[in-house]
Amino acid sequence: MSNKITKSELAEIKEKNNGSRSYTNGEVTVYWRSHLCIHSANCLIGLPKVFNNSTRPWINTQGASSADIMRVVNTCPSRALTYIKNCGNALSRAEKAASGKSPETKIQILNNGPALIRGNYVITDADGKKIKVENEVAAICRCGSSKKKPFCDGTHHKIGFTD
Repeated sequence: MSNKITKSELAEIKEKNNGSRSYTNGEVTVYWRSHLCIHSANCLIGLPKVFNNSTRPWINTQGASSADIMRVVNTCPSRALTYIKNCGNALSRAEKAASGKSPETKIQILNNGPALIRGNYVITDADGKKIKVENEVAAICRCGSSKKKPFCDGTHHKIGFTD
């Protein structure tokens, strides 16, 4: 799974500036979009020297290697945390294309939370709109109360959703 930021996500951040923040160490830039967070705490548990919500700023990209930061950001199920490598993007895309391998699609059901879908797939919403997803993760609402259906917006925490 990769939480590398997509062109459309980056454009949305630059256009709307809806509370998104960015943190960089020069090699990698981490983008934080609080409105997407479902509070899985993967970041806090995975790399507490970088992600510490009791300090300000709460993301310290100097606290670990870029590789470790990207590894932990890739565990964020809601894509509230995404990243971009500030160099070498063209090479990594070329390497992926050359390998010819497509990652398999995986679905994981989180206890008392969303369904996570990882890989390459197309989501069709209730209005018939198709959302193509490539090498990414999507958190799909299971509680029925999300304001961003079919995606999870963390409402399950507020309403006390349980399996």
